[in-house]
Amino acid sequence: MKKLASATLAVLLGVTLYGADEAKSKAPIVKAALFKNGYALVTREVRQIPPKPFLIDEEINPVHGTLWFFGASNLSVTSVERPGTRDNENPFGNFAATYQNRKVTVTLRTSDNEQPRIIKGTMLRLGKSSSAASVQPYYRGQQPESYLAVKLESGELITFSKGMVLSIESDGINDKIIEDKRMLLVQCDPSETPMSMNYLTFGLSWAPAYRIALSKDAKMRIDQSAVITNEIEDLAGAEVNLISGFPNLEYMRVTSPLMTASLNQFFQQLSGQNRYQGAATMQQMAMYNNVTLNEPTMSRGVSPLPETGASEDIHYFPAGKVSLAKGSSVYREIASAETTYERIVEWEIPDRRSQWGTYDRNYSDKENPYGELWDAIRFKNPLKAPITTAPVEIVDGEKILGQGTIKWVNPGQETLVKITKSLTVTGTLNEYEIPDKSSIDYKMSGRKIVHIAGYNYRNPEVEGTLKLHNYRSTAAVAVVKLQFSGELVSAEQAPEAKVLETGVYSVNPRRELTWELNLKPGEEVTVKYKYSVLVRM
Repeated sequence: MKKLASATLAVLLGVTLYGADEAKSKAPIVKAALFKNGYALVTREVRQIPPKPFLIDEEINPVHGTLWFFGASNLSVTSVERPGTRDNENPFGNFAATYQNRKVTVTLRTSDNEQPRIIKGTMLRLGKSSSAASVQPYYRGQQPESYLAVKLESGELITFSKGMVLSIESDGINDKIIEDKRMLLVQCDPSETPMSMNYLTFGLSWAPAYRIALSKDAKMRIDQSAVITNEIEDLAGAEVNLISGFPNLEYMRVTSPLMTASLNQFFQQLSGQNRYQGAATMQQMAMYNNVTLNEPTMSRGVSPLPETGASEDIHYFPAGKVSLAKGSSVYREIASAETTYERIVEWEIPDRRSQWGTYDRNYSDKENPYGELWDAIRFKNPLKAPITTAPVEIVDGEKILGQGTIKWVNPGQETLVKITKSLTVTGTLNEYEIPDKSSIDYKMSGRKIVHIAGYNYRNPEVEGTLKLHNYRSTAAVAVVKLQFSGELVSAEQAPEAKVLETGVYSVNPRRELTWELNLKPGEEVTVKYKYSVLVRM
């Protein structure tokens, strides 16, 4: 009567009995917060806590330091190995598992002068297995999958190399593979309230994309979509959030020692993650963590606190409840908003001088050393959430104008998106050095000389001329950004000037001038500027 009551209770709690004191309980994913790099913070939930110790029968691969339990009293968690099954995702990669305990007819390759050998019997599994019919491998130093074993009707056992197999005939294959797997054995006070666990793991991701549709009167609409990809397990109505930002996940390539197969494996992962730390220090730290996790102490689990409500640099965007099979992806429309934009032509002119002031000729023949002019749009982000780095498509009605990459843009922040190379607004640049014939050094050697830290530098002034021509039938706004090394002497049209962070240790400061020029239809505009530069001799 007690056994019948226990079985009934197990059915009600959604668990299956296993052994005398253990039951297997499912803990499906009920929440998931997805990063774009394939990692996700998942929350699993045991609906009701059974009255006896139970096994969590799930594939759990937590990142080191991110596994936490909630909602249980007198909690004790231990990792154990128990017989289990998994999907046979590669039937031809492991013949022993695919045909385990099945009647087979195996044709083996022999020498050139002999007929192929045919063996009939039952396929057995070499190596460690929960099957009662398994046997130990006879060949040391070989992987179990490299050799197969067939038990004849006479009881004789035949083992042979997988490479000798010409064909295998059978009435079917095993969809599931029987093998020991690591599970969590949980002991805590029984309760009708759920117990949950969350951790960071690999296998769930989202890929954002944006679409900008241009309209009349300088209006536009921006739409955001997301493709959610699931490689963990089937999701059934899991609450999904999409994370954008640049999180610091220092141990994302290290599996928790609670679920690691061996200490060697854990140490190797930790060494690869922290390659700049001493090996002895890492092993001591790893050993400390491993001992701590396996102490037989009881706890209540951690208690969550109310959220702060702040989200300055890591943003969670709700994607609703998602039901998605393992190995599948789903498309979701995330957000949409309208705003105004400005059509401009952007010309970025790179600094071609090295840190010593000499010209750097390291560019291809097809590359324009003075940059390209791009047709672009400028607007402020109208969405409630930041625009995260992603592909962006620009369309005009049903016409696609171009596709590029949009970088992080905060709500209300201005950004510029390139559409295509400008062919109707063109630009040219010419620079030449102006010799200083008044200096004493120039009169003696034909050039002005400056001595710095034991090196000799020429110090010429450089004059440049920018020309922009608008071939359009409408007016155009051109934004020109010129980078150069040295000291600014003069510039027409009052550009905005700033010093760049690059080149702080160079004798020549790196600078940038920005002009915003209005060009009438058919108009050509010329702008001159002058700067001095130190050139090492």
